[in-house]
Amino acid sequence: MNSLINLLRSIVGPTAVIAAGTMGAGAVASFLLAGAWFRYDLLWVILLMLPVFVVSTDTASRIGFLNTREGMFSLIRRQLHPGVAWFLLFINVPVHFLIVMGQMSVMTSALLSVFGFHPPGAGASSDYLQGYRIAEVILSLVCGGAILWLVLAQGYERMQKAMSLLMVLMFFCFLMVALRGMTELPQILAGFIPNLPEDVSRAGDAPPRVATSSIIAMVGAAIAPAALLGMPYLRADDNGAHRDLRRDLRDSVVNLGLIFGAYAIFIVIAGGFALYPLPNHAEIEAVHQASGVLQDAFPAALAFAGPTIFSLGVFMAAVTTLVVAAQLSVYFSLDMFRRNWRFTADNHLYHRVLAVFIMAAALLAPFWSFPALLKVVLLMGVNVVVIPLVFVIVIYMINRPSVVGSHTAEWWRNALLVAGLVTSIALAVDKVPHYLTILLP
Repeated sequence: MNSLINLLRSIVGPTAVIAAGTMGAGAVASFLLAGAWFRYDLLWVILLMLPVFVVSTDTASRIGFLNTREGMFSLIRRQLHPGVAWFLLFINVPVHFLIVMGQMSVMTSALLSVFGFHPPGAGASSDYLQGYRIAEVILSLVCGGAILWLVLAQGYERMQKAMSLLMVLMFFCFLMVALRGMTELPQILAGFIPNLPEDVSRAGDAPPRVATSSIIAMVGAAIAPAALLGMPYLRADDNGAHRDLRRDLRDSVVNLGLIFGAYAIFIVIAGGFALYPLPNHAEIEAVHQASGVLQDAFPAALAFAGPTIFSLGVFMAAVTTLVVAAQLSVYFSLDMFRRNWRFTADNHLYHRVLAVFIMAAALLAPFWSFPALLKVVLLMGVNVVVIPLVFVIVIYMINRPSVVGSHTAEWWRNALLVAGLVTSIALAVDKVPHYLTILLP
């Protein structure tokens, strides 16, 4: 019992916030579609990426732990060059605003789908289009207000606990969806053996689904620049004076390794079991498509609950990513403009900036025209441009005694950070041409 209580306590903290934020709709899309398109053949990718994810985020946490009076952007400005800090600010804050809009759209579409309202298709009537838009606007503003209450009502510690609870709840939502797939345990276990599956053809002239692209998307869902830049702020703001570097590493293993790793595995299994057997599995790419067919992931008597549980899981995943993206944007901006960036009850500037950021995104989100999950996947691609730079910054900082004193990186930590850097470069090389094609057709 004491071990269970200690485990639950370790879930609450800065790494839980980052883990919950990483468990967003973009991650759901990447892992679910990997299962839908390639069944269980890419489960091995999750095991290989987890050590880099855990160690890189824990390293950023260490920087924050040892620099509680100076934010990450101030460190970059002082240790490297102000131009580097301004470049990262101008890239991250606008992208995070778009991410918040995308997550807000995912939230509203997931909630509306629970009540049987799906995004209008090509043949939708004008009345349905108008009704859906009105419902989306109202629901988006209500969600924005509710999120602000969640974040600001009782400060940083309340936010940590709420995010941890949401993380556990969506973990169990996707666990329930994936349990039925455990009947195919031999095939699932085979998926943990590294293997590159063949491309999956699609109808007509549509390009095939390529396994390497799915691998890059899965890795990109976990390795994000926001987590590495934002973790120092979350760690510095944490009031747990009893915490130390060793416990931080243990908490990172629990939240980022065990919980996030199992979460990702569950989603791939759910997609592989319920979606891959469908004749049109290669065409699935939207949340309402997936939630509808996931009825098959439940026994017949409970089939009606499949879409609802899945949609609620996606909704909570969107909430957590939205909160983290908005919060980190405020940290970055206030720190860069040399203002008080602490998330405290008396920092009214922080509260006002956060409120404007979230409510502006809530107001604009319904007027996007792309499918909700595809917005998030697209925006993830924009992030890959700065991931290698952020890895270089983290590696530089953690090896500078002027930043971390005697707590410089061990050889194994540096090895995994370099592996993350190499992976991030591969991610950029793979994705940048694709997004250039979209931007310059």
